[in-house]
Amino acid sequence: MKKQLVFNRPVWIFLLFLVGNFLFINLNFRYWFHFMEQFMMFQTTSVYWKELAAQLGGWNEYIAEYLTQAFSFTSGPAFLVTALSGLIALLFYRYQQACCGKASMGISILPLFLFWLFPSETIVPMLVLLWALAGTVVCQSVSDWKVRWGIGVLLVPLLYYVAVPAQFLYVVLLLLHEWMQAGKGKPYLYSGILLGWAFLLPLVVMRLWLVIPMREAWIGKYMYHPEYPVPQSFWLIFLSFPVLTLVDRLCAKWRERIPPKQWLVVTECVLWAGLMAALIVLRKDPMRQAYQYDYYARNGAWDKIVVHAEKEGVHDFDALVYVNLALSYTGRQTTDLMKFPQVGETGFIPHDPRTRLGLIQASEVAWQVGQVNAAQRFAFVGVLSSQRCVQPRLMKRLVETYLVNGEYRAAEKYIRILEHTPRYKVWAAEQRQYLGEKESQSSGLIQAKRAFLPVTDNPFDLTKTLPSALAFLIDDHSDNQAAFDYGMCYLLVYKNLSAFMHYMPLYKERHQSFPKLYQEAICLYYASKGKLAEAAKDYPIDAEVTGRMQQFLKTARSLSVTNLKQLYGDTYYYYTEFMPTPKQ
Repeated sequence: MKKQLVFNRPVWIFLLFLVGNFLFINLNFRYWFHFMEQFMMFQTTSVYWKELAAQLGGWNEYIAEYLTQAFSFTSGPAFLVTALSGLIALLFYRYQQACCGKASMGISILPLFLFWLFPSETIVPMLVLLWALAGTVVCQSVSDWKVRWGIGVLLVPLLYYVAVPAQFLYVVLLLLHEWMQAGKGKPYLYSGILLGWAFLLPLVVMRLWLVIPMREAWIGKYMYHPEYPVPQSFWLIFLSFPVLTLVDRLCAKWRERIPPKQWLVVTECVLWAGLMAALIVLRKDPMRQAYQYDYYARNGAWDKIVVHAEKEGVHDFDALVYVNLALSYTGRQTTDLMKFPQVGETGFIPHDPRTRLGLIQASEVAWQVGQVNAAQRFAFVGVLSSQRCVQPRLMKRLVETYLVNGEYRAAEKYIRILEHTPRYKVWAAEQRQYLGEKESQSSGLIQAKRAFLPVTDNPFDLTKTLPSALAFLIDDHSDNQAAFDYGMCYLLVYKNLSAFMHYMPLYKERHQSFPKLYQEAICLYYASKGKLAEAAKDYPIDAEVTGRMQQFLKTARSLSVTNLKQLYGDTYYYYTEFMPTPKQ
């Protein structure tokens, strides 16, 4: 039993790694991969397949997009990334066995921890590693050296075409194996041919086949964004495999001197478990909450955003935008706004959005308040600025905005694209029935959005001049509740009670009751004029709100700030008195 346990030591380490990898992704970076899935759009058309197949690394990209569909499921990212990591570790372990005779599973899993430290936007780098290691292991398994060398040379262009730059790592690993197994006679000729062939191939392709940029010929089009520099983590991950192979070779004789003891097996497993537990606890995605709320918003789970924010608090501006947007969707913006920290305009909509998340948020807010053309513009920019010029979520928004504006031919173009995607084809088929003026009238959503389309020209950018842009929407349609609440909440956050009161008579004409936030603001305005008793005469103020306001004024100076926050922290008068006004 003791020998069996020692013999299976790599199995225990491997299983520990799989469990740790799954937990790490699922706990810390699941929503990051959910977010990244929006920028990969697998299509089932033959035209799309042929287009990718004609490009360097296109096959690898096609497989990556197909597998990335798993990222839309709850634990899909953790399962997929763990499966790919496990395959890489097993292939690298098999490679070490061929090179050193006795491999170390601990060294085999070390390169995968770099993905914990530097999470990739796609699984393309992991697939490139799989192709390179698989090619190396296949070539190693051939015993006849002439056949092995022939296969080694032929696999270089195949890997280059399928998964550039897998051929470079493949060549380096294969040469390390040949030199470690050659004994005294080093394969200088074979090494020179293989290296020269691998590094001359991109130049030959650029000269005779494809007219492409130098970077694309060497690294590929889909490895990283073409406008961004290649991150150093890319080279670090790829170089870790040959470096660790050399380390494993140097440690091989040292490991043979260590007697197989059961306590050593347990100690090693405990050390690995401790290392992974530390990384799981310490390595946090700073944007995790924002990506989590984006995932909820994408699936229409607005209530989950509010519930989570109430329980966990709000940790960054991007998350706060989603919280305020969720409050609007759930009808709680005018009752629960002050439960969350308000930082001004950037808490309602991103200012001058340029990032992928910012463009999504800006489009969502514009769509909610009824500025359909602005929602369309942000969505269009978001699609064009993505690496692959695809963004199915924003393409859906383009379809919706085109249908609202009656631009049916433009809507049909994106519907046709989405119909050929496994994830969105059902939704696209539902939208096709609204292509036409008569057909679109049967959609309640389209009619609801058309009812609040701007009547007058609105020259203001919603992300730069939020109150002015909303004022135009309110002037055109005073019953646009989302725009009205967004505008009033903006004024209250900046403590502009005069402008707020300018709109209250308009609100009173259409509503018999006022939400709690509006009542508190009205009471505070009248209290500042010394006429608190008259507030209830002019507006429908609840006696409870008035009484709480009077109690606050009496105890504001006698109680500590902590006690006041516990009693009145969710009220507007506490916000006005103790919270600083955001800078404009």
